[in-house]
Amino acid sequence: MNFKKLFNTKHHMSITTLTAVVLFFVSSQIYASDTIKNRSQDSLLLSSKELRDQKKEAKFLQKKRDKEIRDSIRYIKDSIRWSQPRILKTYILEDSMKYKRLITWRHDSYFNSITLISPDTTFNDNYYEYPHMRRDVGAAYLGVAGSATQTHNYFKRERLDIFEPFEVYLPYSNTKETLPFYNVKTPYTELAYWGTLFANRDKEETNIKFMHTQNLSPALNINFNYNRYGGKGLLGREATDNRTLSITSNYLGERYVMHSGYIFQGVKREENGGLTDERVVLDTTFEDTKDLAFRLSQADNHLKRNTLFLTHSYGVPIRMSKSDTLNSGEGTITYFGHSFELSSYSKKYTDLIDINDTTARGMYNNQFLLSKTSSFDSVRVNNFENRFFIRLQPWAKDAVVSKLDGGLGYQILSIYNFKPEQYIGERSNNKYDNLYLYFGANGNFRKYFRWNAMAKYHLVGYYANNFALHANAGISLYPNNRAIHLTGRLSIENRRPSWFSNNYFSNHYYWNNNFNNITETRLQGQLDIPSIKAGATFGYSVINNLIYYGIQGIAAQHSNLITVMSATLQKNFKIGFLHLDNRVLLQQSSNNEVLPLPAISANLRYYMQFVLVKDVLTAQLGADATFNTKYYAPAYSPALGIFHNQKEREIGNYPYIDAFLNLQWKRTSIFVKYINAAQGWPDSDYFSAHRYMRPQSAIKFGIHWPFYVK
Repeated sequence: MNFKKLFNTKHHMSITTLTAVVLFFVSSQIYASDTIKNRSQDSLLLSSKELRDQKKEAKFLQKKRDKEIRDSIRYIKDSIRWSQPRILKTYILEDSMKYKRLITWRHDSYFNSITLISPDTTFNDNYYEYPHMRRDVGAAYLGVAGSATQTHNYFKRERLDIFEPFEVYLPYSNTKETLPFYNVKTPYTELAYWGTLFANRDKEETNIKFMHTQNLSPALNINFNYNRYGGKGLLGREATDNRTLSITSNYLGERYVMHSGYIFQGVKREENGGLTDERVVLDTTFEDTKDLAFRLSQADNHLKRNTLFLTHSYGVPIRMSKSDTLNSGEGTITYFGHSFELSSYSKKYTDLIDINDTTARGMYNNQFLLSKTSSFDSVRVNNFENRFFIRLQPWAKDAVVSKLDGGLGYQILSIYNFKPEQYIGERSNNKYDNLYLYFGANGNFRKYFRWNAMAKYHLVGYYANNFALHANAGISLYPNNRAIHLTGRLSIENRRPSWFSNNYFSNHYYWNNNFNNITETRLQGQLDIPSIKAGATFGYSVINNLIYYGIQGIAAQHSNLITVMSATLQKNFKIGFLHLDNRVLLQQSSNNEVLPLPAISANLRYYMQFVLVKDVLTAQLGADATFNTKYYAPAYSPALGIFHNQKEREIGNYPYIDAFLNLQWKRTSIFVKYINAAQGWPDSDYFSAHRYMRPQSAIKFGIHWPFYVK
């Protein structure tokens, strides 16, 4: 026997067997791991067609795996456009903020600083269709969305001394100080509708919002925003159309930071002067509100506001070297900045009142200074303002004294208001050149303490010798990793009354005053405990020489001190599926003849919340009630376009209740409300301002739909 041959044969068989076993094991591992490389090795045993199929499958799986990797780091990549990292590098934001998908803030045009805010994206945020209800527990308004509004909370009333008739419309719009700016990793769009979709056309209310923002680069963002509030109203001749368009841009660079934009707000309103007799609603029943008598049959208001602004600054390190880390804002840096604003405000009021219409004529105290039967009152203000400022960061951006600021401002104020002497003379504007200085400082200690202060003094012009000081401080504590935030604010102002309250002439009103300066000291505090959904505020104000508009709508000054004290409490309770959301405002005015305020205002929203489909659909079913105690709610003068005092009747002690179904369907918020569900109980006193009632029972529908790419 040839042992050598036998050995070779056995050895060959063993090798063959071993090879088969190894190949089987490797093939099974290749199949389990499913990698491209091992697939290629395994394909040696396959046909060319099978090999092509395997390659296609491997390529598909690799693409899928690559997409999963990209999605897992989507917060720093823009996979929609370039599939490359889009990291925001700027000194003005903390490092933790630079990777967020959506960042929202407001800017300060004095020093180009920013304050972060939270966007309204949930069904709790978008439940309130009226902006004033998101900011306060209640307000006096004319019963139609977009109409003149005055919040109950004295400390939340916005002041616009440059053009007082626009103050009552600011809750529906933004100024450059309240306008939100955005930085987004992917394009973001919001669509919203709130209104009486199923109401008759002559009683409809339509409120819409469209907003789109996107970044052209990690630092450069553009934003387009359009809002419309309005409706036909319950009574005749109270149709309201209040529209705002804003186009803004911002750039957050390593050294250069810019905010710019254009804001337009236009208001068209048919003015009816309110009900002739409120007892028709209080004491009797009626079939159609359109049949109720009102005081003005032919009166209209048109208001416009245009603002173009730019605020920008550039940072320069004191020591120019490679070691400078300006992108994170560290070290000693000087920021040079400039702020620009060009604004125009206008109001046109027209009416036609018959010589025998005693009701309408009595509304204006039988005063017709230019025409006995018709009015055409026009007033206009142009504001041109430039500021130049320097911010010095002596040490680090998180130092106890992190920034020292100083600036110079120059304002040209041009006011047109027709006067009788202009019949025979040339029409001209009153022009004022105002020059002022301002200074500021701020700092913080880690995440526990922060503060800032700013002082402003007018050197020459209409506001000469005006002085203002605003200081803020905040403390944050974290017991058991639960945040508690306490903030305080001190404001001291000595200001000249607005030109509107000092000098005004129209067909129905005329005054020529030289009021003394107003002095006001405010002390405010706020406590927030997010973990238990609780918060409280406190406000105390001492006012001397307060300007107010009296019973006849005429500007007047109260020469004695008036104090205002307020406190708000907010606490949301949860008992199983039952939610009890409470907001309460307590206020006291030392002189209700001059400054009337409701003692108690409340907004209580009680509902059951259910998860219908996990991570898809959540529902709330309940009731929302607003209430305020009786007080002399303000009257409204269409010719002036402002609220004024009245002593005819106190309004309040009426619960205005809406039954609602509120849904969060993925990103979309939807609600259906039956407003004024308890109409007639305990009575029919559902008035908001004197002679102006809130809507009757009706169905309201709302939807807020944000679009963005995860």
